[in-house]
Order: sequence, then structure tokens, then C-alpha cells
Amino acid sequence: MAKRHQNQQGNLESLFLRMEELVLANSGEDEFEEVFKLLVAKLWDEQSQQSKFYRYSTDEATFEAIAKLMREAKKKWSGVLNEVTSKLTPEHLSICVEALSRHRISNESLDVIDSFFEFIVSKSVKGAKGQYFTPRHVIELCVRILKPSSGEKILDPACGSGGFLLHTLKFIKQHEKLDNEGEIQGFCSEKLWGFDIDAKATRVAKALMILAGDGSSNIIKLNSLLKPEMIGLFSNTGEPNLTIEDVCRSLIKRHKGFDVILTNPPFAGEIREASFLNCYKLANKKSRIERDVLFIERCLELLRPGGRLAIVLPHNKFAGKSFEFLRQWILRKARILAVIGLGRNTFMPHTHQKASILILKKKSFGKSIPSDYNIFFAITEKDGKNSKGQFVLHKSVARLENTWEDIDHDFSEVVEGFETFLKQENIDFE
Repeated sequence: MAKRHQNQQGNLESLFLRMEELVLANSGEDEFEEVFKLLVAKLWDEQSQQSKFYRYSTDEATFEAIAKLMREAKKKWSGVLNEVTSKLTPEHLSICVEALSRHRISNESLDVIDSFFEFIVSKSVKGAKGQYFTPRHVIELCVRILKPSSGEKILDPACGSGGFLLHTLKFIKQHEKLDNEGEIQGFCSEKLWGFDIDAKATRVAKALMILAGDGSSNIIKLNSLLKPEMIGLFSNTGEPNLTIEDVCRSLIKRHKGFDVILTNPPFAGEIREASFLNCYKLANKKSRIERDVLFIERCLELLRPGGRLAIVLPHNKFAGKSFEFLRQWILRKARILAVIGLGRNTFMPHTHQKASILILKKKSFGKSIPSDYNIFFAITEKDGKNSKGQFVLHKSVARLENTWEDIDHDFSEVVEGFETFLKQENIDFE
């Protein structure tokens, strides 16, 4: 008989597992949608200080009270909730509300909330598409390597649940003392941008950024690989064919490209439409090409001259003979600063596929890239996960609260080594 998870007060991780069990047990509904709606209602109740999220004397009264919180949250937080009525029965919803009411989400570590959002979205939509969420200590490694600042425009064109955006915001808040609510919202509304084709993921990203203190994140659902010259080619979806350029032209003053891009594009899937491939040089006149290859070209296209990129890619892009053309193309367009090899367990339990992080600095106007230069290479020996995909914590840590500090990895050594490399090579990010 399967072991039932206990909902322990103060332990949000136990609640996550228990909520999944409760929703799946009797409803037959989409577990992501129902759990997500409840979490957003709970979050709104806490942030608006209403204290109305609890089990009432009747199931019907509970159902109506939670529906009202959902309606208010949808009105305040545009784009987070699609609908404001739970598909659970009043009795079933009351049981879930009682379990969730014992906890206060706002007091929890953002890393814990982030991990839960990753968990529910990856189970519902991601794995089959090769869109595996990036472990948060890997994201933190990329952010610490690129050192984004509050004066820079920062993009993730495959933002998923918003991990790179969240950790960029955390990094800047910590290193620039950005703690005023107005300053945080100003930075997010002007400088921090995320796009993703997956509707569920973008809704999660919005909710996560609300938790981080930003109420108006620039997180937009669109196909980041769509270019302006393609408009009209893909008009049968019934949705506006917005491009990133359309958004930038409309919302960013004097936009000339992003300063920093941090991303982990989908590992799997191919683009086969000829009219689509004809707009990409890296399609190389082939009849099909993997999506992550096109994302490399797209990212360099969206960067300003001199801008920098951190992108997580499968190992075959670095070593496979069939991708030699890709590596030669990159060498003409940018200076390779670093290649950081990740362990095989990094993306477990989703895949054993080995990946690496590529760090680039785009070629500047009027400047040539040296024909011969040094590149920083590193291979992580402790990736912070075991073969089952479970995080390996330091022996002194009882519960995961801060992914960078609590997980047993050697990424700090990589960051220190890269900083030394930059000084030796006299490379300045400013």
C-alpha cells in the first residue's frame, strides 16, 4: 500500500505532496490547475491580509469564500489565473483548503515555493517536450557568472517558470541593496523580460515574480523563435503572432538589444517548417533542425553588440561532429568566454542527458574577435544531485531552503575560477 504523505505544519514540502494526493484522489481534474488556483488564492489572502482562507462551517461556504479570493486575485494579478472557479466539489475543495490553511506561503523561502512550482509544471507539461526545468543552483551559477546589474536589460527567451528571472532579481537585490518596493517594481517593469511559448509556465512565472515583490513582470506568452519576417506564415493558431521585436518596439524606449540573456532552451524537438527554417542561417539549408540550435542564433540576434549570454545546451552541441558548423558560426559572431560541463545527474529525474553552460560575449561594432584567445573551461565534479534526481544536501542541512547554500555542489569554485580568468584576460563586463 502506498505511503500517505503527512501534512506537517510549517513544512511546505510535505504539504505539496499531500496536496497532490488530495487533488488526484477523488477529483480526476487537472492537478496543476486545481492546486495552482488554490495556491494563488492563498497567496492573495496573505498579501491582502484578509485571513479568509480557511475551512468554513459548511463546504458550500468554503467554496464561495475561496472563489471570491480567486476572483480578486485574477483582477489584481493579470495573466496568472485563467479561471476563478474550482472544478473540485465543495467537499473535496474544503479538504484541500483545510490542509493548505495550516501554512503561510509568504513566510517560506522563495526557493521552496519555486521548487514546488517546478514540480507541478514539470509533471503536467514539460518532460515530454524536452523542456526540463533548470535546477536552481545551476541557474544561480549562470547568474553569478554573468553578474547582471540593475542598469541592464535582461532577457530569458525560454523563461519557463521564471527561474532565471527570479534569481537575477535576487542577485541584484543582494548586491545593489535594491530593497525599496518602488525600485524593485521599477527594475522589473523596465529591465527584466521573460518569454515562453507554454501558457502554464508563464502563469507560474508571473506568480513567482509576484512572490518576489514584483506585481507587473514583463512575462509574455509567445514563440520566441518567431521573427518579424515570419509574420503571416503562421496565422492559423487563432492567436496574435507577436514577436519579441514587436514587444520591445512597443514597450521599451530606444531599445537596441538586450545587455544580458540567461536561458535554457528546450533540449528536444525539431523545427521542420521550410518557411521557418529559411529565416535562420543555422538551419544550414537542412530540412529539419533542433530547436536549441535556433535559440543560439536567436539569442545572439537579440543581444546588443558587446552583450553577454549564458545558455545551457546538450553536450552534442559542444562535441558532436555534425554540429561543427554551429561552433564555427558562433566563433564568427561572439567571443567564447567559458564552457562549464555539468554532471550527468543534473537534469535527473527527467533525463541523463549531459549538458554544459556556454558563456559568450557578442562581437561589438567595429571590433574584431581575436583569432586566438583563451577560454575558461571547467567540469563540475559535484553536481548536487544523486542518480535519482534528488538534491544532495550538506550533512549539516536538515531541510532545503536556499538551493545555493544548502546543496552539496562545487559551483562556488567555478565562479571563483572564472572571476580569476576575467582578471587575467583583462575582460570587463561594464
